[in-house]
Amino acid sequence: MKRLLLFTPFLLAAKSAHNDFLEEGRWESVFQVETATIDGKKSNKPAAPIYQPSRCIQQAETAPMTFFTYSDSQDCKTTAVKAEKGKVTLSRICHPPAMPTAYFTAKGHYDSHHYWLNFVMWNKFDGGKMALKGHIKGSYQDLCSAHETTIPLSVNP
Repeated sequence: MKRLLLFTPFLLAAKSAHNDFLEEGRWESVFQVETATIDGKKSNKPAAPIYQPSRCIQQAETAPMTFFTYSDSQDCKTTAVKAEKGKVTLSRICHPPAMPTAYFTAKGHYDSHHYWLNFVMWNKFDGGKMALKGHIKGSYQDLCSAHETTIPLSVNP
């Protein structure tokens, strides 16, 4: 019994470290713009939520740094990310063809089955500035089916 008590702190540390990972399987996310401004003037038109395609992640992608660095766009590059102990911050720059460069920052929290990020995205065009604020929420749905293909890991640090 004494030996078990001696190892308890190590067992608890190992368990909590494993809990920092996100669940392997199919994830869904919703992108919601809450406010849009152009040169400081708010748009009064409410934006509909944008449902992202499901993402099937593999075991190798469950570490928070890998999970949140992922981008399905070749036009976007993650420039900074910190994800640990249930908290995440990240920055991206997107250079879509024939469009102004967009800057994206997000901060939020996660657990093994959910994440919630508040974001700000802005760009400059024709001497003006457009900014969007909102949130992204994601949730684990279930295991990926055998015929479902996983999205290849595209980490761009």
